[in-house]
Amino acid sequence: MSFFKLITNNVFRSARTYGSYFLSSVFSVFVFFIFAMLTFHPQLQSGITGSSAEVTLLARMGLGVSQVLVVLLSFIFLWYSFWTFLKARKRDLGIYMMLGMKPKDLRKMLFGENMLIGFSASIVGIGLGVLFTKVILIVVQNVLALGTGLKFYFPLVGSGLTLLTYILLFLLVSVIMTFKIQTENLNQLGKSDETPMPLPKTHPLLVLGAFLSLAAGYGALVYFLKKEASLWLLLSCVLLTVLATFLFFHQVTVYYYRWRRNRRTFWRGKTMLAVSEGIYRAKENATMYALIACTASVALVAISTTASLGSAQTGNRNGTSAAIVLVNNQEENSSDYPLTVGKQINQAIEKAGHDSFYFIGETYPVQYFPKGETGDFFAYAMKASDYNQLAKGVGAKELHPKPGEIYELASSISQLNEFKQMTPSERVEKREVLTTSGKQTMTLKRLPLQFRIAQSYRFYIAPDEEVARFAIPEGYEMAPTRYQVIDYDQWQSDKDLGVQIQRILSQDRERFDKKFQAIYDKSDQGKDTEADYKELYRDYYSYESRYEVWQNQRQANGLVLMIGLLLGGVFFIFTASIFYFRLFGDLDKEGRYHRSLYQIGLPPKARHRLVSGQMLQMFFIPLLVAILHSAVAYWGIVELAEINLWSHFFTIIGCYLLAMSLLYLVCRFFYLRNLDERAESPGSF
Repeated sequence: MSFFKLITNNVFRSARTYGSYFLSSVFSVFVFFIFAMLTFHPQLQSGITGSSAEVTLLARMGLGVSQVLVVLLSFIFLWYSFWTFLKARKRDLGIYMMLGMKPKDLRKMLFGENMLIGFSASIVGIGLGVLFTKVILIVVQNVLALGTGLKFYFPLVGSGLTLLTYILLFLLVSVIMTFKIQTENLNQLGKSDETPMPLPKTHPLLVLGAFLSLAAGYGALVYFLKKEASLWLLLSCVLLTVLATFLFFHQVTVYYYRWRRNRRTFWRGKTMLAVSEGIYRAKENATMYALIACTASVALVAISTTASLGSAQTGNRNGTSAAIVLVNNQEENSSDYPLTVGKQINQAIEKAGHDSFYFIGETYPVQYFPKGETGDFFAYAMKASDYNQLAKGVGAKELHPKPGEIYELASSISQLNEFKQMTPSERVEKREVLTTSGKQTMTLKRLPLQFRIAQSYRFYIAPDEEVARFAIPEGYEMAPTRYQVIDYDQWQSDKDLGVQIQRILSQDRERFDKKFQAIYDKSDQGKDTEADYKELYRDYYSYESRYEVWQNQRQANGLVLMIGLLLGGVFFIFTASIFYFRLFGDLDKEGRYHRSLYQIGLPPKARHRLVSGQMLQMFFIPLLVAILHSAVAYWGIVELAEINLWSHFFTIIGCYLLAMSLLYLVCRFFYLRNLDERAESPGSF
C-alpha cells in the first residue's frame, strides 16, 4: 500500500471524525468566496450604483475586513480541531508507532490527511460558490437596494484568491501543529487512555485574579466612556476581559468543583459522580470554553450592532426635518437658478399626485459673545413667523419667543441629549448679540426639541423685529441663507419619484464638479481668476434629501448586516463543530465509562441526567459568559450612540439562545443514543 493510499484510507474510514470538520471548512471557504467574489465584482469596484462615495468605501473596507476575520476564525477552528483529532485517534496512532512507524512518517501522515481535507474542502466550497453565484448576486442586490442589479460574471480572481488563501492556511496549520508534536508524546499515544489524570490544581490568587481582571476590564470601559476616550484604555479593557475569561474557566470552575468535593454533600446520591467528572472536564475543556466565550462575545456584539444600524431609529436620528432642503447663500451675484430647481421638484411631486409643502425662507447671520470666551462666534437666526410657517408644514412644534428672547433648538440627537441633561436654569442664560444699534443683551433659551434644516448647527429663532436688527461686523462676508423646504409624505414609498428627483439634483452636482475641476486645472497653471469663482458659485446650491440619505443607509446597513450575519453563521457553524468534536471524538472512551456505570447497576435515567447536566454546562456556560461580556460592550456602544438600542440586542440574544437550544437538543439525542448502544452492547465498540 502506498503512503498516499494510507492517507486517503484514513480520511475516508474516519468519516465520523472528519465529516463535521470537512463540512465546516467547506462553509468557511464558501463564505470567504462570497466576500472575495463581491470584492472583485466590476460594478462594486467602480462604485455602488446610486450610492455615495462613503458607502462604496465602506463596502470595500467591510468586505476586506470580513475576509480577514473569516481567515482568523478558520485558523482558530483548525488549530483546535487538529488537537481534537489527535486525541480522538490516539489509539490508532499509537498502534502505528508500535508497528514500527517512525515519528517523522507519522507526522507526514497527519500532515497529508489535513492537507487532503483542506484541498478537498477548498475545491468543494469554491465549487458551491461558483454554482450559486447568480443566486448570491440576486440576494446581494436586494440587500444593498441596487435598482440596476448586479451582472453575472465568472469570479476567476475571487476563486483564485480563495483557493490560495485556504491552501496556505491549511498548510500553515498542518506544518505548525505537526512539528509541535513531541516524540515522547507520540510514544505515549497508545497508553494515554489508561494513564490516570492527576487531580487538577488551582491557586486562590489566580481565582481572585480572575474577578479582579474582570472588574478592571469593565472599569476601563466605564472610564473610557465617562472620563477619557483613550485607545489604550479600550485595548486594556479587551485584554483584561480576555484574561479574566481564561482564568475563569481554568481556575474558577475547577476551584468550584474542588470546593464541592470537600463538602459533606459530595457523598450523597449521584453528586460524587457529577463532581468527580466535572472537575476533570472543567480543566480539560477550559481552553475550548474560553475561546468560545471570547469569539461569541465578538459575534453577538457585531450582529447586534449591525441590526441596530439597520433600524429606522438610528437611520433618522440626525436627519433633516423635511424630505428635501435646498440651500444657497444670497450673495450679490447669486442667481435665481436654485428657485427654478425647487419649483421643478415641487411640480414633479404634484404631477405624481402627492400633496406637497413648499416653503421659501431665509436665515440671517448674527454675531454673539459667550461669557468668558474670546474670538468670533456666529450663528444664523430665523424669524419666528417663518419658523412657525415651516414647523406647521413639517409637523413640528410652533414657537413664540417674546421680545428680548432667543430660542436655540437641538440640531442633532447628541445635542438634544445634552439639552435634556441640563437643569431648567442651566438651559437659560444671558447672551450678548450684535445689532444695528450695538451690543444687546438677550435671554437665550435652549429647548430640548430637535429640529434641523440642512447643515445649520447654531440655529436660533427670535421675534421678527429682533432678527431684522441682528448684524455682523463690517468686513465679514456673510450673507443671508435662503432655504427651500419641500416635504411630502410619500418620499420613502414612491421610489420612482425619489429616483427622478435624485437625478435632477445629481446632474446639478456633477455639473458643478466638472466646472470646479476645470477651474482647479487652470489654477495649476496660474490662469484662474476671481471672475471664474464668482461664475462657479453663481448658480450653486447645496441640498439634503431624505431619500438619498435613506438609500445610502439602506445600502450601508444592508452591507453591514449581511457581513454580520455571514460572520455570525461562520462562528455558529464552527462552535457546533467544536461541540461535535468534543462529544463524538471521545465517544469510545465515554462509552467504556458508561459501560462500567451500566454494569454496576446505574439506571439509564440517572446516566442520562448526568450526561444532560454535563452537556448543559458545555453548551451554555460559555454562552452565558459571552452574553455578559457582550452586554457590557453593547452598553458602551449605546452610551456612545446616545440612543436606546437594547431591543435589538435582546432580539439577537434570544435568537442565538434558541439556536443553541436546538443544537443542544439534537446533539443530546444522538449522543445519548450512541452512549446507550455502547453501554448496553459491548460489541458496538
